[in-house]
Amino acid sequence: MGLKILMFYQRIYVMDKRLASELIIIDSNEELAKAEAEDLSHAAAFLGNPKIVGTKDYSSARDAAVCIITAGIRQEKGQSSTSVLEPNLDIFKVVVPNVCKFAPNSILLVLTNPVDILSYAAMKLSGFPPNRVIGLGTFLDSCRFQYFIAQKLGLSANSVQALIIGENGPTSVPVWSAVAVMGMKLKDINKEIGMRSDPEAWGEIHNKVVECNDDLISRKGYCNWGVGICASEIVDAIVRNTCVCITVSTFVKGCRHGLEKDVFMSLPCVVGRNGVQSYIRHLYTEEEQESTTKSCRSIYEAQKPILDKLE
Repeated sequence: MGLKILMFYQRIYVMDKRLASELIIIDSNEELAKAEAEDLSHAAAFLGNPKIVGTKDYSSARDAAVCIITAGIRQEKGQSSTSVLEPNLDIFKVVVPNVCKFAPNSILLVLTNPVDILSYAAMKLSGFPPNRVIGLGTFLDSCRFQYFIAQKLGLSANSVQALIIGENGPTSVPVWSAVAVMGMKLKDINKEIGMRSDPEAWGEIHNKVVECNDDLISRKGYCNWGVGICASEIVDAIVRNTCVCITVSTFVKGCRHGLEKDVFMSLPCVVGRNGVQSYIRHLYTEEEQESTTKSCRSIYEAQKPILDKLE
């Protein structure tokens, strides 16, 4: 829902994986939606011959299994994601009710920033149960974290297990206690990994992850490839019911991480046919738990100004 550059790449990956027999592209600019659909349809023979439709009519999404929401204003260089919260919430107030009207049993996948707060808004506006609203969250951050660690070690990224939880933003939490290579935890080798006292300066990797988005926006104007691939992986988990564990933004009632407020935040979640089926309760260190509480508070403080608009 919504035509953005990242949506173009996300559509390619979903179709390339042959996850959909029908793809509906909805945008207020109907001619653009139709043109994108036609362009993509020209390669239908290589994508499993799906039906691809471009329209501004929400009824075309009737009974959709997964609705991917990318509609919104993109943050510019130097802007925080929360700076576009108000205008993007206004867009969600139009998009989400229309989606739910015609696809009441769908799973909503939110890609628009600020993703944690807008995932919460999507849940409130849709009335859907929490498991059926998923935010991209720190999934891409976790992939970047994994990649930079692998670079430092001289390994392939899929040889490293690593995750980032909490806010999709500056207060995200690198879970150094869980970073491992083939089951061997790096913290068992370097007790100070990720800490200020760490002689190997592993903490710089998390700084790179946090700065990565702004860096790419300043150099190319947007982020697309990583977001598109991660979104298609989530769709794959839902459609194929793979029950894969990935860090996505999910509803945490009462937060349960040191702050008694309802927020969406990223945790390692089991994702399958019903959306978020459960999340993994990791044994965090005291420092990681404190950082997670801080991250929860950051999300809630940014969320507070819009709460009355969601009643």
